Amino acid sequence: MSGSFLVLFCLLPAALSQRCDLFPLIPLGLTDVHNGIPDDQITASSFMNAQTRASFGRLHYADGFLFFRNRVGAGAWIAGDQNTNQWLQIDLGERHVLTGVATQGRKGGREWVMDYLVQYADDDLPRNWLFYRDEYGSPYLFEGNIDDHGVAENRFSYPIVARYVRINPQRWHNLISMRAELYGCKLESYIASFTGSSRIELDLSHGVQTVNDRIQFRFRTQDTNGLILYASSDQTDHLAVELYQSKLRISINLGRTPSLSGVNEVFAGSLLDDNMWHDVLIVREQRMFNISVDRVKVWLELQTEYMHLNLNGAIYLGGMDVFTNKPGLLVRKNFTGCLENVWLNGLNLIRDARTTPDSDNAIEGFQTIGEVGSRCPLSSAVTDEIITLGSEDAFIKALRDAGSSLQTSLYFRTFQKDTVLIYHPLQTTNGVTDKFLALDIKENGNLELVVQLKDSVTKDISVVYTNLDPDATPDNFADGLWHYVDLYASRNSIKVTIDGTLYSTIQQLSLSFNTLTYIGWSPDRLSLINKKWKAFRGCIKQLSVQSRAVIYRELDPLNKQGTILNGTCAMRDRCMPNPCKRGAHCSQDWGEFYCTCPEGYSDSAVCHQSTHFTSCSEMQLLYPTISEKNATIDIDGSQILEPVHVNGYQLPGSFIFNVDYQTSTLSLAELVRRSVSCRQMINYKCRNTRLLSRPTLGGTNLANRAWSWWVSRRGQPRFYWGGSAPGIQRCDCGVTGTCQRGAVCNCDSFSEASVDLVEYQQDTGYFTYKEDLPVTQLRFGDTGSTADNKEGQFTLGPLECTGDNLFDNTVTFRKTDATIEMEPIYSETELDIRFLFKTTQTDAVFFQINGNRTGHFIEARLKRGREVQFSFNAGYGVLSISSVAFSSNPGESQVTVIYNDNEWHIVQFERNRKEFTLRVDQDETRRDREPSDQAFQFLKFNSPLFVGATQNFNEGYLGCLSNLMVNGVMQDIRGMVERGLVTYGVTAGCQPRCLDNPCLNRGECVEYYSHYYCECGLTPYRGYICGREVGATFKSSSDQISIDYSQKSAAKGINTVDEYIQVGFKTRSKLGILMQIRNPDIPENNPIEGPSESIIVRLNNAGGITVEINVGFRWHEVTTSGLDVDLANDQHHTVIVYRTKAGRQFHDFSPILHETSDTRLDNPARIYIGRNSSMPAGFEGCIYRAQFNNFFPLKAAFQEPANERVAVSSGVKEDYCGNEEVLPIADPAEIRPYPTIPPNLSFVRPEEIQQRNQTIVVLVSISCLALLTLLFVACFMRNYTFERGDYETKEAGDGILDEDDADAALQRQGGALPAVRGKEWWL
Repeated sequence: MSGSFLVLFCLLPAALSQRCDLFPLIPLGLTDVHNGIPDDQITASSFMNAQTRASFGRLHYADGFLFFRNRVGAGAWIAGDQNTNQWLQIDLGERHVLTGVATQGRKGGREWVMDYLVQYADDDLPRNWLFYRDEYGSPYLFEGNIDDHGVAENRFSYPIVARYVRINPQRWHNLISMRAELYGCKLESYIASFTGSSRIELDLSHGVQTVNDRIQFRFRTQDTNGLILYASSDQTDHLAVELYQSKLRISINLGRTPSLSGVNEVFAGSLLDDNMWHDVLIVREQRMFNISVDRVKVWLELQTEYMHLNLNGAIYLGGMDVFTNKPGLLVRKNFTGCLENVWLNGLNLIRDARTTPDSDNAIEGFQTIGEVGSRCPLSSAVTDEIITLGSEDAFIKALRDAGSSLQTSLYFRTFQKDTVLIYHPLQTTNGVTDKFLALDIKENGNLELVVQLKDSVTKDISVVYTNLDPDATPDNFADGLWHYVDLYASRNSIKVTIDGTLYSTIQQLSLSFNTLTYIGWSPDRLSLINKKWKAFRGCIKQLSVQSRAVIYRELDPLNKQGTILNGTCAMRDRCMPNPCKRGAHCSQDWGEFYCTCPEGYSDSAVCHQSTHFTSCSEMQLLYPTISEKNATIDIDGSQILEPVHVNGYQLPGSFIFNVDYQTSTLSLAELVRRSVSCRQMINYKCRNTRLLSRPTLGGTNLANRAWSWWVSRRGQPRFYWGGSAPGIQRCDCGVTGTCQRGAVCNCDSFSEASVDLVEYQQDTGYFTYKEDLPVTQLRFGDTGSTADNKEGQFTLGPLECTGDNLFDNTVTFRKTDATIEMEPIYSETELDIRFLFKTTQTDAVFFQINGNRTGHFIEARLKRGREVQFSFNAGYGVLSISSVAFSSNPGESQVTVIYNDNEWHIVQFERNRKEFTLRVDQDETRRDREPSDQAFQFLKFNSPLFVGATQNFNEGYLGCLSNLMVNGVMQDIRGMVERGLVTYGVTAGCQPRCLDNPCLNRGECVEYYSHYYCECGLTPYRGYICGREVGATFKSSSDQISIDYSQKSAAKGINTVDEYIQVGFKTRSKLGILMQIRNPDIPENNPIEGPSESIIVRLNNAGGITVEINVGFRWHEVTTSGLDVDLANDQHHTVIVYRTKAGRQFHDFSPILHETSDTRLDNPARIYIGRNSSMPAGFEGCIYRAQFNNFFPLKAAFQEPANERVAVSSGVKEDYCGNEEVLPIADPAEIRPYPTIPPNLSFVRPEEIQQRNQTIVVLVSISCLALLTLLFVACFMRNYTFERGDYETKEAGDGILDEDDADAALQRQGGALPAVRGKEWWL
């Protein structure tokens, strides 16, 4: 029989604990009105009236009204109060396994529940309600209905055991209206109760070996510690499941090696000694270990080299007799409580232990020791003593008889610090309560006794007590465990007993005691606030005052204030599972947890998102002027190693050097993957040793492939050296053919026949193959012994990576309706989004994703160019966070930056279980909290992530978007464009329209990404790209342009010494002023030289250019006398004049003004073109491209509207002067592609359409024919019934029948016949 048991134990899969696993959706009777759950077992928190009570909340109840008109009610349960505290409760009569729930709304009423929570209880009296929770311990929000008639079924991801179930609506449409059904089956229960001295044993002396294990059970206890299950072997293998400090601890060892002890332990669950049922599932698949306690999962990869669990001792369930020499145990106490349905690899240990030897399914080896009951005797009445103080103003006031002593004792458990536990005001003569005796919990978790007397003779007392438990946590007494306190005070002594340890204080105190003792808080708030104490928030039990138990139900309502729960400990361990990432320590109080984050992650509430840059390229964006800066990025693995000597290792690869990069292998792999190129230097200096040549024996295994090798990132041995490539077992010189003596490496040129004892050889190069980098291990051999002359020395350089493929993941959006559709986001407890943007737009949506069924969404947008905003909805309304800190004054905001400045900006958003944050660039992080009265909900999306616009292609983004990461995963937006999956309106890389400066003639390009605009205001040109000349045609010699260039009075004193003048012209005349600039002082008798201070550029009578300057008190002239070309040849010419050297020199001509001369042109006030006011004749032809410094006279002359300071002769007309305008190349037309047709849709073929039309014609014809037939039959029947309307009588005489007509017959009868009644039937 033992052999057959071995096969069963090893080969059977995890057995189905309940038959409803095969049929998960079996209705439990809520739908069946007549034979299902009775009406009195369906209750609700409230209902509107008798027609909407809870018993009408049955699935499909209103669907049968058409056929069952005698049914009553409004068709569903409708809550009387519309808030999130309403519930529909179902009593199943006995414990069931529940596998799902279904809901409906009220048909025809447009009322339904959209989201709801599920609570359940498995006691005979529903006092301790549990939420159906997700794997993170948060209440799970079920998706409800989307209309008032459809059925929304939700199958549980794990079954629960319950007798009572509550459905708690959280979101609804119009009114809370519901019809429901539960699915599952009856519980097949096998319970064993243990007293602490009883147990069940299973003999495994024949030995068993397993690769995979599955353990599943339920337990209930009030003890903090206890052994639940244990099995071991005569070696080191063991499996232990125990309750340790109210947590479940599992220890497993698959075998020990010289380097690994093999012991692995993991903790799961918390506060498990609450006398409530807890579900445990333990699954091992080789080295992967998963533990689930109440559906909260913890996983561990076992640190061992073995995969088999070998057991040859016994399996102990509930305890053992001897704890010595039992590895893996921390407790020394048996389990006291109840176990239910303990499954171990297909065996139900409780059921199989009760089988009789003569039964067919009996298994040998079971033994029951002590009293193991079949029912769970732990009554819910035990929990009546437990009281939860759940609010900041909650307290219990206990009255006591007057006396000379004070005694108070209780058990307490809490995570709260800086709180008062016991407060007793001392008796005073004047009634003032500034004297008190209190026991509080300090900030470090220690207990403190405080006696405040305010007496000049007797000093106040303060005594601190530490937790003496050797396994105590740093939180001391605020560790969530039960602790016992007994406070006894007499007139001159105080005794405090804490967890069995007595502390006493004897002193002349002369205490006088009041008749009141407060637990948890006190109305005397002033004394407590002065001590900076908070209210106690936690659980207490077995409270007694003056050795008399305080019964909560018997207290006067005035003696129990605030939020207090009786019969349950509603405290929650918010640090289990640990919400803090990166192994950070978690601490908590009543309603909040806190993470002590490592450096670089302190800005995140859960240490999730780093404050470091993701790359050096990203850092350079914020520090563009710094060429080098020391910084930490998320991924870093470089390390420089000092030279290492190798000597005394002769066997191939016998010297082992493991490279420590002080970071994880995954981080290194990500660094290499993201980099454009990586390399790592290796140098090996050798003397009389070999490197890559084959050992004498040869072969293909590692020890015979080469004397030395190295190991890649993936753990693969590599037999090539720096400068070579994979598959080529050579060094750099072996590849280039420069090694000594033609060897594969310089070190391999060593020959035993000619030993060189002096010189070193070396092989140096870079490993560059990214898939192998970095080097994780180096192996060397052939270095002889320490007594010979063979030795080597290697140096491994740092891992050097350049480029950043992540940062190059950039696209440019050119159309406001362009989008890139990515896969939906999967959000768990944390969601972080990081991206960079560069734009000139003021308002746009960066991305958006929606959950079409849940109504969840998240979007990021730019508002007014000065605000980045994230908005999301997780089921309880839209929440948003902005990068702008708004001022307290209405309408004012503290805007310090502009984001549409066409510069790169970094955006980081994070949502976790505690808060959601937003940070832009290096600004202060903005933080906000989600509603505290709502359970944390995951964001659920089922639509694509639309990047660049909304899902309706509105409010699109224009600009560059880069480095989009969601939960640390790069979104391959550039790859989507480069692979041609997205082509409309997007371009790979950041390619602004102004990147190549399409504007001509020094025009400034203004970027809009969808288009560009050329600012030509500082050029003498106009046009779309500043390619159109602005010129003027002077038809006669009397034409001129005069411009008042004088400055306002506040700007008097402006003068110039380094003018820049440019004029283009085309003429046949050798007369006229091309441009003249003068000051207001105009000598009327000087028609040639012009004003007293001026600069004139004119045509001379030789067809050249003359420049006259009259500044200070001297006149000078420069002419183009050396030119052999007549410029008055009706061709285009351009004149450029500028002064240098403080105005003393024109161009490269010799200085014309002395160093002491006045070179300033004072207050230029007027500009002439063509001629000045004193010239009788001027220029004839065309002038264009006129410029004086940054002023463009011709553009001012022809601007619209006309400038009142410009005078233009009637003969002067704007003209291109023969120059053709340069226009840009038109962009190719882009049309948004049609939406992609789903593959499950197919179009109707033309022949099918034709056949359908023919069928319609035939059917219409037949219908018309049938209609005509019916009309004919109707007419015929009508006529037929008219003719048959008269009937024949026998009352007339015989002779009457012989008459020709009725009138003659009547005359003959003489009126004796009766009246004939005509009759008619209409069919």
